[in-house]
Amino acid sequence: MKTILIAHNYSEVSFSAMSYHLAHHLATLGHQVIFVSHQPYFFEDQVVKKKNGKISICSWPTTERPTLIRDFTWYVSIYFKYKPDVVIGHFVGSNISVSVSKLLSFGKIKTFEYYHTLTNQLLADGKKTSIQQKMLFFRKKIFYNLFCDVIICPSALAKKNLEDFYLIDKGLVMLNPIKDRFKNKIAIDEHTITISYLGRLDPSKGVTDLIVAFSAYRNKVRSSKIILNIAGTGSQELEIKEMIKDNLAIRYLGGLPYDTIDDYLNKSHFVIIPSKFDNLPTVGLESMMNQTPLLISNTIGLATYLTDGKECFKFEPNIDSMVSLFDKIENNFNLYEQMSFDARATFLDKFGIDTYCNAISNLIL
Repeated sequence: MKTILIAHNYSEVSFSAMSYHLAHHLATLGHQVIFVSHQPYFFEDQVVKKKNGKISICSWPTTERPTLIRDFTWYVSIYFKYKPDVVIGHFVGSNISVSVSKLLSFGKIKTFEYYHTLTNQLLADGKKTSIQQKMLFFRKKIFYNLFCDVIICPSALAKKNLEDFYLIDKGLVMLNPIKDRFKNKIAIDEHTITISYLGRLDPSKGVTDLIVAFSAYRNKVRSSKIILNIAGTGSQELEIKEMIKDNLAIRYLGGLPYDTIDDYLNKSHFVIIPSKFDNLPTVGLESMMNQTPLLISNTIGLATYLTDGKECFKFEPNIDSMVSLFDKIENNFNLYEQMSFDARATFLDKFGIDTYCNAISNLIL
């Protein structure tokens, strides 16, 4: 029996479910799992007993991001209490959990870090000054080199980004999964072709170019049946509201509660991902899970695992390519029904929770 510590979110919401179900899978195999949850926050420690093992759930000292000395000292006590054999880290919580565990074990512990966000996406969205960003990248490079045994990349594009930007060859491609919540495909009004966007409204996501391209297409093809839904929030929200205020073919829904997302995706003929840079966006997996084919930019990691004309139509993330895309959809809508079945089949084949849990457990144990 081994002791495995996971620093992520103990939740079945979105792709956090990958760690939630991995914890239960490992405990079922007889291992002890320590789950340090950022969200949801557990004010009191909890224990989930399985037939052969157990999951001990706790949270950082406060609900804030774990970056301070108090978080460091708290984690030291957690390490000595459980003495984990393996640590799996996601996002900011991994900085302390992975580095402290590696130091206190004198390098003996096995550490696995996730590479969720591409560097060029961070640079495009520009939420920090160039000096701040350079310092963070430098600190991350030291962290990867000194404390991480394996860096799990959710796509081949992420692995290449890691190698090109950080000059690190510790990357291992392992596709992210999501929980299968599909029940049935809802009948959609065939008098329109509904294309939906769901995600952040930030520069790297390409939403402003999407709106420009869609408006240009609708001006050219007055009889078009295509309508565009946009859901999400972000730094470009006000700009996007201004862009679409007089366009009756575009509907902005704002941020959606998570329990309404499946319904939103299910009622769409296609879901569009126009990102200029992206890794393996969860909305793409959720769309295919809901039997909704994708319109996907060639420059994101997920596109590598899909076939143009099967479960998706691919395009370049620029205005001219998207205008051509809308024309292609309208003139090939007879392919939609088969594409929707193929989208769900691809999800089941490549992005299931069971496949992921078996692959990760074989890797870390």
